[in-house]
Amino acid sequence: MKLHAFPSSRSEGEQSGAGGLALFAMMTAAEVCEGAPAAQSQAFFSAIGRRMATLEPLEGVSDAAVLCARINGFWQDLGWGEIELTVGDDAIVVHHRNLPKALTSDQQDSWNTMLLGLLQGAYDAWFRVLGSGPALHTAGHWQGDIVELRHGR
Repeated sequence: MKLHAFPSSRSEGEQSGAGGLALFAMMTAAEVCEGAPAAQSQAFFSAIGRRMATLEPLEGVSDAAVLCARINGFWQDLGWGEIELTVGDDAIVVHHRNLPKALTSDQQDSWNTMLLGLLQGAYDAWFRVLGSGPALHTAGHWQGDIVELRHGR
């Protein structure tokens, strides 16, 4: 099943409600960011990301190339771009590009705040399922149009 939740533009074959869903997500992000302290907003979006991760179970994946392909398939089905994954000695680094853009002017940067929280939650959940210990954590930041996430110490 292909999911087209947040397309950046309408194209032939997309679900007719996708634009409304994207608008709803953007308005929800703005409402959460305006109504809650930054730490609570981050925790809320991260929790949603962890739930999203359960939609692509990765238990038993032990190869970095397979892991990258599975995660890419998940995000591409959503229309949420693709990743490059690097496994280093002290961390796993993910570069996530081609994420959906906000539909309208977002002066409070709520959309990017939401995306960052969702991604941090999803990747943290996936890495924990793969055996990450409690001393490791996932942190991310925007680098232009790319989100860089690092899971390590």
